Amino acid sequence: MKSVWIVFDDEDDAGIYGVFDNREDADSYADEVSHMSSNGMKIADFPVPWRLTDRATRIEI
Repeated sequence: MKSVWIVFDDEDDAGIYGVFDNREDADSYADEVSHMSSNGMKIADFPVPWRLTDRATRIEI
């Protein structure tokens, strides 16, 4: 995975509604939940740093 797709709104209290590994799933979900935002949902892709994809870097949340 080199990037993730974020479904979000651009309201004053902007919220993230989902994170997906492909645009098709993000588009589908954005359509499904578009009624939750007066401006509809937006999607954008964000690169995932290589250190998170090299399977060698420890990740703690």
